[in-house]
Amino acid sequence: MRTGLLRLGVVSLLTGLIACEGTIMDPGGGPGGPGPGGTFDTRFDARVWLLSPGHYESEVQRLFGDEVPLPRLAGSAPERHLTDIARNATIDTGNINDFHQGATTIADWAAERADALRCADPAAPACADAVLGWLPQEAFRRSLSGDERAALRDLYDELAGEYDHDHALRGLVRAILMSPQFLYRTELGPPGGGGDVVQLTHHEIATLLAFAVTDRGPDAELLADADAGRLRNPDVREAHVRRLMSVSAPMWQRFFWEWLHMATLQSQGEEVGLDPALVQQMREEYETFVAQVVVEERGTLEDVLSETRTWTRPELAAHYGAAHPGEGLQEIALDPTERAGLLTQMAWLVSHGKRGRANVVRRGMGLFIDAMCFNVTPPDDIDLEEALAELVGPEATVAEIADARSADATCGACHRLSDPIGLVFENFASDGTWQTTYADGNPVITDVVIDDLGAFERPAEVARAMAGDLRFQRCMVQRLTHFMMGVDVGSAESVTWPHESHAHFVDQGLSLEELLVGIVRHPAFIERSL
Repeated sequence: MRTGLLRLGVVSLLTGLIACEGTIMDPGGGPGGPGPGGTFDTRFDARVWLLSPGHYESEVQRLFGDEVPLPRLAGSAPERHLTDIARNATIDTGNINDFHQGATTIADWAAERADALRCADPAAPACADAVLGWLPQEAFRRSLSGDERAALRDLYDELAGEYDHDHALRGLVRAILMSPQFLYRTELGPPGGGGDVVQLTHHEIATLLAFAVTDRGPDAELLADADAGRLRNPDVREAHVRRLMSVSAPMWQRFFWEWLHMATLQSQGEEVGLDPALVQQMREEYETFVAQVVVEERGTLEDVLSETRTWTRPELAAHYGAAHPGEGLQEIALDPTERAGLLTQMAWLVSHGKRGRANVVRRGMGLFIDAMCFNVTPPDDIDLEEALAELVGPEATVAEIADARSADATCGACHRLSDPIGLVFENFASDGTWQTTYADGNPVITDVVIDDLGAFERPAEVARAMAGDLRFQRCMVQRLTHFMMGVDVGSAESVTWPHESHAHFVDQGLSLEELLVGIVRHPAFIERSL
C-alpha cells in the first residue's frame, strides 16, 4: 500500500469539527434534544399536505387505469433530495391552473370510455349513478357522508338540467378530481380530539400507510380495516405492510433513487458522452435490480450492497464488459472483485461521475453526505479551484491531489473525511467502466484505510462493508422515515422512533421488510402533536 493512507474515523471526525471552517453536523436534525436516557421522544405536528406530482399520477392511474392522460405538475421543493415534503406541498396561484387543466383533460378522456368510468355506456344517464357509486369514495380514500353524496348528485343534476348529460358527467368527474378530499392528505385526527397528542383516524392511517409503502392510495383491504376501525392496532398495520410488500417496488425504487441522489443520471450521462439509450438502460437496470432483490426476494441491506447479479440488455452488459445470454432484459453476472450492489452499478456511478478529475470528491461526498447523513458546508470565502491550485501543480495525480487536500489545514478538515471513500471508487471511470490506469497513463491507486470499516483496495469491498456500518444504517433509517412521512423526524442515534426502528432492523438481519414493519408499528407513526 502507498505511504500516507487516507483515513476516516472518530479521531478524524473530531479533528474536522475543530478545524473545518464549514460545518460537519451530527446526523440528526429532529426537533428537541437528547433526553437523559440518550434518546428523546417526539411527535411532529398534525398536518394537511398536497399529493405530490408522482402521487397524483399514481392516484389517477389507480382510479382510471394506466392509459389515463397525465398532467404536467411542478414538484415542490425537496429536502435532502427527497421530493414528498409535507410543509412544501401546497396549491397556490402559481399552480392552480395546472390542477384545473389536468382535471379537465382527465374528465374529458374518461367521459368517452366505459372501462374508465366502470359503466356500461358513458352516453347513458345511468352512467352517472355508476360513477357516483365508486369514484368519490375511491378518490377520497374513505366512505362518503350522506351530505357529500347528495352534494355531488345535486351538482350532476344541475349541470344536466342546464346543459346535457355529457357535460354534467365531465363536470362531475372534474369536481371530484378538484376536491380537496382528493388532492390533499390529512393527518389531523378525529374532530374535537383532546390533549396534546392525537391519534389519526383509521382512514388517515390507511392513506398514510398505503402511500408510505406502495406510493399510491389504499386498496380495498386497507379501506375495509379502516371502515372497521382496526388500524390503530399495530398487529393489523404490520399485517398490511407484509401483504403490501409485494407491490412496494415503486416506493423502494424511488427511495433509493432519491436518497442516493441519482436524479443527475441523465445530465451526467450527457456530460461524459454516453448514448442516451444506454443511460436509459442504466435506469432500467437499477429499477429491475431493486424490484427483484428488495421486493421479489425480500432482500436485506446487505443484499442491496453486495449482490453481483444484475439485469441488463446486451448493450449495457457490453458496457460492463460482461457476458449476456441473448436478447432483451436478462439476468447477468458481474465480476465480484469489481462490482457489488447498487453503489457499483452504472446508475450510481454515472450520476456521480464527471469529466476530469473530480470523481473523488463527487463520489466521496455523495456517500459521506447523502448515504451517511453528514453535512459539510465549505467556507463562504474560499475559491475552491484557486485553493486547489495552490496545493498541487497541474501535473499532480488524483492520489496526490487527495493527499494534498487532506494535509491542508482548511481543506483537510472536510476532505480527509470523504476523500478516502471517493478514492477507492477511482477504479470506475466517469462513464462507470472499470479502469486500472487513467487516460494520462498514471496508475489508479485505490488502497485506503477507513476507520471503523477497515483496509480496502477495491470499491466492491467498501460497498459490501457499508451494510454493516452503523452510520450508513442509521442514515438509511432516518432518510427512509423522512421519505415515508414527508418530514425529518430526526436521527436513529438520538430520536426514539427511528432508534427503535433501527434496533428492530438490526435484530432482524437488516431485512428491508422488517424495517418497514418497525417504522409502521411504532406509536409515532399514527400520533400527531396538536
